[in-house]
Amino acid sequence: MQAILRTLPLLLLCLFTGAANAEDALTRAIVHVESLQTQALGAVAAAERAVENAQADLRVAHAIEAEAGRAHDQAAITVASEAVQQAQALERETQRNLSLARTLLVARNKTLEDLRGWTHTNRRPAALLVVDRGEVRRHSQNGSSVPQDLTPLRTGERIETGSNAQVRLFVSGGDAEVLLSENSSYMVTQDNMSGDFSAQLDEGMMRMRVLVKNKLGKRFEVRTPAAVCGVRGTDFSLARKLDGDVIKVYSGVVAVSPPAADGVEVLVKSGEQLNIPQQGTWPAPQSFTSDIDDPPWSSNHVEN
Repeated sequence: MQAILRTLPLLLLCLFTGAANAEDALTRAIVHVESLQTQALGAVAAAERAVENAQADLRVAHAIEAEAGRAHDQAAITVASEAVQQAQALERETQRNLSLARTLLVARNKTLEDLRGWTHTNRRPAALLVVDRGEVRRHSQNGSSVPQDLTPLRTGERIETGSNAQVRLFVSGGDAEVLLSENSSYMVTQDNMSGDFSAQLDEGMMRMRVLVKNKLGKRFEVRTPAAVCGVRGTDFSLARKLDGDVIKVYSGVVAVSPPAADGVEVLVKSGEQLNIPQQGTWPAPQSFTSDIDDPPWSSNHVEN
């Protein structure tokens, strides 16, 4: 009993410190969208410079064309006219790019405004979805469509990403972050802020970071039809491919086992990957080097 009493203050201090430092899903989503807004501002500035340069080139081309006309040099006029047409096409293209960049910036500003609006409510969402790019479809547990906007992410909801799409999920009360790549199908099957988190990846590729390590009584698990991945304070990716699943661990440990309860658990450690075939015996984990197929990960958070 005395030993328990001696360790109790330390335990309470750890719990208090974790609560004080923890960032919830809303806070993490705001930080991420702020980074997207900064990128959008940079894209607008770059597009504006491109328009200015294209307009300057067009003015030069017009001046050369006028000079050729005054000289009555037909060959020079022909060349100058072609240069004007090319400069006009480039100027139109840069204007289109500027319009797209400004539209994206407006969307980022609106997303950030909506997220910050949640901070003034009494109940902050435990899970949120932010679209980085492309088409994302959301379906509720009964199959009905869910708006793509900042409706809180709910258990049983399926997220599907289109070609060249990318979406970020802030789940488990901010304790975990999931990045879904293009052509993926993903469903959160359990998400309790103070309990367990589980999800199912049926198609595509995801990357997940558990941001709070060793949280008391909390388990993180991701399933595919071929494997069950138990996450232990980890950054890892999981890809569903034609010839099987590929699990890569960037930090921490992932305990992988077959869906059948009698399967053997395989520990995949940092810097290792496990290739799970559709059928047959599982090989041992192998070392890997990060490559361009690995989805990008932001550094806009601090692990607690």
